[in-house]
Amino acid sequence: MSKRLKRLIEEEERTIAKIEELQEHLKEIRIARKQEEDQEIVRSIRTMKLGARELFSLLSGIQEGSVAIETFPVEEEEPDKAELTIGDEFEKKCPENSQKDNSAEEAPESEV
Repeated sequence: MSKRLKRLIEEEERTIAKIEELQEHLKEIRIARKQEEDQEIVRSIRTMKLGARELFSLLSGIQEGSVAIETFPVEEEEPDKAELTIGDEFEKKCPENSQKDNSAEEAPESEV
C-alpha cells in the first residue's frame, strides 16, 4: 500500500473519530439545554404563586390547548461602539443628516 493511501485512510479514521466525539458532545448540549428550559418553565410557574387548584387548572388548560400563553418579542440590544461604523455614529449624533443630501445633484445648472 502506498504512503499516500495509508495517510488518507488514517485521516479518514481520525475524522470519523472527531465526528463521533462532536455528535456525543451535541447530545450532551441538547440534554443540558432541555433541562435548562424545563427549569425556566418551573421557575416561571412558581412565580405565579397559584394555589393547588389554580395550578392544576392552568396546567390542564395548557395540556388541552385551551390556555393561550402570550409571548413578547425579545428586544435587541444596542451594538457595541466598536461595532458601529463612522456613518452610524454620525447618524446617531445628527439624525437630520442621516438621509443623503441629493440637492446638489438635482440642482439645475445656471445659464451664463
